[in-house]
Amino acid sequence: MSSSAADADLVILGAGCAGLSLAARLARSSNPLRVEIIEPRTGYDDDRSWCFWRPDRHDLTDLVSHSWDSWRFSGARGPALHHRVAGLSYQYLRGSDFYRRALQRIGGAPDVRIRSGAHATELVPVGDGPGALVRVETDRGSILARHVVDTRPRAMPAAIYQSFSGVEIESEHLLPFDQGEAGLMDAMATDSTGMHFRYTLPLGPTRALVEWTRFSVAPVPAATLADELAGELGRLGLDGARVVRREGGVLPMGTTVALPAVPPGVVVAGNSGGALRAASGYGFLRIQAWARACADRLERGGPPVGHPAEPWLRRSMDRIFLQAVRADLDRTPEYFLALARRMPPAGLVRFLSDAARLGDYAGLIASLPTAPFLRQLVPSGTAVRELVRA
Repeated sequence: MSSSAADADLVILGAGCAGLSLAARLARSSNPLRVEIIEPRTGYDDDRSWCFWRPDRHDLTDLVSHSWDSWRFSGARGPALHHRVAGLSYQYLRGSDFYRRALQRIGGAPDVRIRSGAHATELVPVGDGPGALVRVETDRGSILARHVVDTRPRAMPAAIYQSFSGVEIESEHLLPFDQGEAGLMDAMATDSTGMHFRYTLPLGPTRALVEWTRFSVAPVPAATLADELAGELGRLGLDGARVVRREGGVLPMGTTVALPAVPPGVVVAGNSGGALRAASGYGFLRIQAWARACADRLERGGPPVGHPAEPWLRRSMDRIFLQAVRADLDRTPEYFLALARRMPPAGLVRFLSDAARLGDYAGLIASLPTAPFLRQLVPSGTAVRELVRA
């Protein structure tokens, strides 16, 4: 069957962060493609936020609503550790702002369309060879596509799960947070469920985003996290603050299975396709880099691409780190505090942001307790030799 018989050049399954990022780029393409987006939801809530380290000016600056030049780590006891890196700030992007701009760009492109409230049910290969197509079956009919990018969320087995529940609050009184500093991992401690900590972003003298986060070997139920968050707000004297909005989720860190099998012509992307960084759970900038590369390939007439494979050294070090955490969750606060205390802030930011150099990995190993990580390094002798040579 000829590709000219296709109803669409590209079908995107899911209009979350990854799907919208790709569609918004294609909507501004100088080589327009016929794009259909299948999205179950019928509207967007202010249910997400994304943060990252960047210089003051970059291609997403207009979407950044808050930034902090300093960020903090602390344990259940002892002094907090304060970090800053010249030329970088920790920046906050609201989900509602991201959704609004992406939807505006898509709405201005006649060849890009969102089918809201629709569900994809099956992907069927049609034909063989270069002209093969994919039939996307939905509860509102079928679409014959040249290519499919599947960004739908999936449950993914992982080494560690980062489960979180957050609220944006507005108080009648001044909040007990330093307005110039983001609390990345505060009050780190462990209990029978795993490690927990508070993540705090001051958004004004009386407004903040406060999240309760757990690292554990299984996802933590949302109701449990919400109850624990309410308790933490009570300890801070903020149980009477007005809740403006809520957000939450579960991030699989270090997925332990391969990408799902898909028919020819289909690419898996987004969190289920490898967008999340194994050691940190950060994914927004990785999704933006993928969307740029995928849109460029499609505009040149090629097939879509998935997320690039992790470089060998990063993949190895992330695996070693997560295995050590999983093996002894009670010591996890100690590990993170050791990194915050001993690694240069610039090196730690590079490690968390996919920009680590060989020396940063060596510094990471030198900063951590020796015995638990040596046990994980045994099957990775090549990684050790590489670092020793550095």
